[in-house]
This record gives sequence, C-alpha cells and structure tokens, in this order.
Amino acid sequence: MANVRSTSKNKKSVKNEELAHSLLSWAKSHKVDEDPYVSGLHSALQNNSDLAMWSTLVPLEYLPLAETSAGRREISLNQFLVIARNILVFVPVALTWAAVGQATTAFAVYVKANPNSVTNFLEFWQDGFGVLGSEWTIGHIANLDFLLISAVILLTMATSYLGKKGQKFRKIGQRKVDAERMKLGLTLTEFLYTKRAVTPTTLNQNVSTSITSLRNASKSLEKNMAAHNKAVASFEKRQK
Repeated sequence: MANVRSTSKNKKSVKNEELAHSLLSWAKSHKVDEDPYVSGLHSALQNNSDLAMWSTLVPLEYLPLAETSAGRREISLNQFLVIARNILVFVPVALTWAAVGQATTAFAVYVKANPNSVTNFLEFWQDGFGVLGSEWTIGHIANLDFLLISAVILLTMATSYLGKKGQKFRKIGQRKVDAERMKLGLTLTEFLYTKRAVTPTTLNQNVSTSITSLRNASKSLEKNMAAHNKAVASFEKRQK
C-alpha cells in the first residue's frame, strides 16, 4: 500500500515538474518569465504548494499576452525605408532651388562682365559660359532630379511590399503564439482543476459530473443489454 502511495506521489511530482518546465520555457521564449503570475505559478508547481489557491485563478485570464517576433525584420526595414523616402522626397526640390541660387549669382557676375550680352537666364543656366560650374547647369540638375524621383518611386513600391509582407508574417506568427498560449492555458486549467479545495460548489460540480457519467454509462449498458437480449432471442429462435 505504501508503494502505491509513493508511486502516485512520484507521478504527481513528475506532472508538476513537466508543467513547471513547460510554463517556464514558454515564458522565456516570449520574454515574459518575470511576470508575477508566471513566476508565482512556476514556484508553486515546483514546490507542489498552494496549488489550491492557484487553482482559483483562471490561467487563460492571467497568462501574459505574448507578441510574436515574426515579421519584425521586414517591419523594421520598412519603417527605415519610409523615413528615407520621406526625406528623399524633398531633396529634388532643395537641389533645384540650390541650383537656381548658384545660377542666379553666376548670371549676375556674367551680366556685369558682359553688359552688352543678349543671353537670357535659361541659356546661361544651360551653358554656364565658363562662369557657372557644369554641376549646376540645368541639364545636369534635371538628370539628378530624375534619378532622385525615380528612387522615391522605387522606395514607395518597396515600402508597400515590405509593409504587407511584414504584416502577413506578423499575423501568421501571432496566431501561432496565441495557439501556444491557449494550449498551455488549457493544460494548466485541467491540472489545477484537480487541485481545487473541496467546497460546496466544487463538491456539487464533482457530484454532477459523476452523476452525468453514471447516466451515460447506464444508457450504454442498457443499449448493450438490449443488443445482447436481441441476439440471444434470435439464436434461440433459430434453434427451435
């Protein structure tokens, strides 16, 4: 009899250890191991103490909500590219106005040196006439603006793609994380249910469950007996 009790106690201890390990592994993988409920329940499971008190708390309500890391890289990269695109949008405007300033200053110098020249501002901006650097000519600036605007368009397409991809990965990952939390919560609930202290409420629940089980067993037995009697009657009829 003592051996049976010892075996039963060992099984319970093993179950406690398994649940404690599962709880801690889940919590560490999602960085919620310092949560008060998790640390407290883990200690109670390891020490096999105060489980009646912990059984009054519903695990699915107290287990911390974990967030998935899936899609984090795509979302982070997308955020960086969005910032870069938003800045790049203004670069062509700034570059063009800087070129206008350089061309205006150089044109004023050119006109002062050549008061009889009939060259207009656009012609001067395009040619430079040895006064304006080639990097500030209108043709060169137009090419740079084209490249910059093309980069903005490509970044817009890239951010749209990465944003959708990251959100898709995040939704799939979050469903997986929620499913793991649900599975762990149900396992803990099933285990802790057996640790509830005996009260009129729990006693009535247990009695009700037992009565329901007896009724189901009785109905099953009645069906089996009816089938057996039918078979016996059929056999006797054949014998006659």
